[in-house]
Amino acid sequence: MKLPLLVPVLALICSTGICAAQSTPADEATFRKLQSDWAEARKNQDVAFLERFYATEFTVGVMNGSENTREQDISVFRTKILKPAVITDTEMVVHRYGEAALVTGVEHLEGTYAGNSGAFDLRFANTYVYRDGRWQMVRHQATPIVKP
Repeated sequence: MKLPLLVPVLALICSTGICAAQSTPADEATFRKLQSDWAEARKNQDVAFLERFYATEFTVGVMNGSENTREQDISVFRTKILKPAVITDTEMVVHRYGEAALVTGVEHLEGTYAGNSGAFDLRFANTYVYRDGRWQMVRHQATPIVKP
């Protein structure tokens, strides 16, 4: 096929969405940075960041098995009920699925909740979607790691 004919054919193929995954910017470093930025925002009670970062349908599967909405999660930072001092993510693995991604790993947390100090480790799974020109978190699920 000659080059002048190839360009319109490629343009047509990409306009159908077949090339969409390649046009979505992200690699493992992107998601490591998102996780780090999210940790800093929680430590700094940065509600404005959380409001931009969380998708409108964001939910949290909390440690006691219940579900929290986007507003419930943001509220614990807005009211300063939850004050994380240390948040460290390790063992992170990034799974990309076109314009969605799953980031799994272990998170170590230290801080206070309703005035009570504590430290614990969680195994997490965070789901992201690429929307409106940016990656947004749509789901955070965490399970406590019980030490023997």
